[in-house]
Amino acid sequence: MGSANTHFSYEGINNLLLKITCLFWLAAKLISWRIWTTYRILPTAPIFQWLDRVPPLAHTLLFGLSIFLLCWQLFNKNRGALLCLLATEIFSCLLDQNRWQPWEYQCLFIVFIFISNNKRPALIMSCFVFVLASTYIYSGLHKLNYDFLQITWRQMILHSFFKVPFYVSAHRLIYFSGYLLGLAELLAGVGLLFHKTKKAASAALILMHLFILILIGPGGLNYNAVVWPWNIAMIFYLYFLFFKNIEGKAIFTGVFHGWNKLIFIFWGMLPALSFAGAWDSYLSSGLYSGKSPKMIISVRDTSKCLPLQPFCKTGGAKLSYGQATINLKDWSITETNVVAYPEVRVYKIMQQKLEKQYAEAGLKCTIFIRGAQP
Repeated sequence: MGSANTHFSYEGINNLLLKITCLFWLAAKLISWRIWTTYRILPTAPIFQWLDRVPPLAHTLLFGLSIFLLCWQLFNKNRGALLCLLATEIFSCLLDQNRWQPWEYQCLFIVFIFISNNKRPALIMSCFVFVLASTYIYSGLHKLNYDFLQITWRQMILHSFFKVPFYVSAHRLIYFSGYLLGLAELLAGVGLLFHKTKKAASAALILMHLFILILIGPGGLNYNAVVWPWNIAMIFYLYFLFFKNIEGKAIFTGVFHGWNKLIFIFWGMLPALSFAGAWDSYLSSGLYSGKSPKMIISVRDTSKCLPLQPFCKTGGAKLSYGQATINLKDWSITETNVVAYPEVRVYKIMQQKLEKQYAEAGLKCTIFIRGAQP
């Protein structure tokens, strides 16, 4: 009797977690719909060059199929539909690396967890806990760097949000206290893995997400709207996994069973390589770390690239050797509601396409490896 009730409880929580994932994933995709189609000026950056030959209609059809399957999962749990959703998303992401957003990457693995543990509901929760803990641990570690202090902590949080003057934020005690944010997130992530600390850790992380929503939400900086649904989803995950968990434990050993070993590899091991530049930061929970590269496009003659004019800035641009400059990050957010995938190889693909398409405009691209906006 107890086993049956336990199985039923696991199934109930797991179904809820899946619906939460699909609902907020759906919201994020609708907010960023242009990145999933080619109805945009921002160039695509396929993982393989030959994928450029895939017709624009295929991008749109994949996006439409994804939306349909996410809506379907909100009302019907079907392993076959989940497999189709996973395949659709993977193929769509291969067509453009700018779609490899952190929330997309996490949702893909959540779907994988449900598929690979279809008849083992207890392991679903186990893997879920590991993914969440890994997210916070690596996210915290990525924030322990000088660029996070300068860009995210001092410029974004203290100056833009709290309106603290730059001369005040330059005080050593205030400036270096920014490291406490990364350290707290790291420790809370570790805390999720242990029974005695999981509730306190999850409560702290819920407060963190609430602050993030206030910080970048409509009442704050009104910035990067596509991650709002993700932050809300993370709050629900933390609540149902660590406050409503029927076992009262955060058992994460399930990642060593069968196909779940891929969860351990992609979320436990590979992100560590990002600190040596051998794995992408967005695939290692490196969001808002301040370490992302950026690309500035100088335009010699804006009259020769009319589609780019809405994203051009004139005056005061030190790097411009012509009429205007374009910050790739600003362009991407303005047009698609997502940040262009922050890897140099992706920037170079986009650079080649832009220079070829607007050859008469005389574009000059400069890539900065460090000191980019988050």
